[in-house]
Amino acid sequence: MTNAFKLTDLFGGAITANLPAGYADVSNIREVPDHQEIYLDASGFSSIVIEIAERVTEPPTDDQALRFHFEDIVDEQDSSRVWRTDIASFPNLPQNTPCLTLVATTTPPLTTNGNTRALTPTFVAILLTLIRLEPQSTDLIVTVNIPHIAGHQEPTDRAVNFEEGKFGSLVQEGVRVRDEVWRTLQVKDWGLFDGGKEDEV
Repeated sequence: MTNAFKLTDLFGGAITANLPAGYADVSNIREVPDHQEIYLDASGFSSIVIEIAERVTEPPTDDQALRFHFEDIVDEQDSSRVWRTDIASFPNLPQNTPCLTLVATTTPPLTTNGNTRALTPTFVAILLTLIRLEPQSTDLIVTVNIPHIAGHQEPTDRAVNFEEGKFGSLVQEGVRVRDEVWRTLQVKDWGLFDGGKEDEV
């Protein structure tokens, strides 16, 4: 369980947010695209991805854009389901910034013999948040990925039922991480978004 958070510089300090102290910067291990920051739980399998993307205008609505970004990260071979969507709150962003979130799961296909490979998740819970920065023509996406791998779960995680709202301890911890990012995320340098201007806070 993540007990401590630390203020973390993202994109060279242009954005800051509290991330779990036990999460490691993946760019220290392998190359990460310039438009992404990826942090991985050093003692587990969960990760958080912060991504800068061009603002989606087709489909036209915020709800449709949220679904678009979710579908964009799902492997085409996986089955997926969105369980709930909601409004997100970022107190340090300009007022009236559209922020939406969803809870979803993806399930990889079985192999031909009916088994999945070692360490292949039985499913992955995805907590995706979309921040729509219209003046900057940018969509900022924050995704917490929580793989559920057989043999690496708490007892409560073997009784997860998203339809009944039973998330289990791994997803509840992911929600705590997500909510801390919501609470603390700040844009320090709006020039990160190709010269876009800041709204009034």
